[in-house]
Amino acid sequence: MHTTAPASWAPRLPPTHHTWENHGAQWLASTMDPPSIILAEWSDSPDHLAEVPLGVLFDVLRVADAIGLPALEELYQQRVALGPVLHCQPRQTVELLVPVGAAEKWDALRGTVCAGQGGTLRCPAPGTVSRGRTWLQPPSGTGVLTDPEVLRAALMPRARRSHHL
Repeated sequence: MHTTAPASWAPRLPPTHHTWENHGAQWLASTMDPPSIILAEWSDSPDHLAEVPLGVLFDVLRVADAIGLPALEELYQQRVALGPVLHCQPRQTVELLVPVGAAEKWDALRGTVCAGQGGTLRCPAPGTVSRGRTWLQPPSGTGVLTDPEVLRAALMPRARRSHHL
């Protein structure tokens, strides 16, 4: 069982990392009114965990590490386009940003929970680590999100086999 991301599963960083982090932070902040709230909190305290509202730009699928990390490894090796992925060590979950409305349509799989409108994502600024949370695939600011059906296909066999969740 994996409890940390495999070494081969590393974020795909664009050439201008600093600019990319700013675009990703601005994209996450755009869920707030005004966006400057989150940006100021991250600027004042780099280890701050922002409470980003769900159901504005994205929903979040929380998946137990035991099935989520191997599924991500498989998708990464298949070169599937993935949206932002947050690893939450304290919860032992990976949290994938998926399109708005996915939470309403998600048929629960063992070891998964999908949250949307009314929920929040507690996350550090892209490029930082805070309280055991780090972006495995930070937001780029492009709005690319993970396709929940592709993710379901990768998770389903692992969820069925997993007896310890």
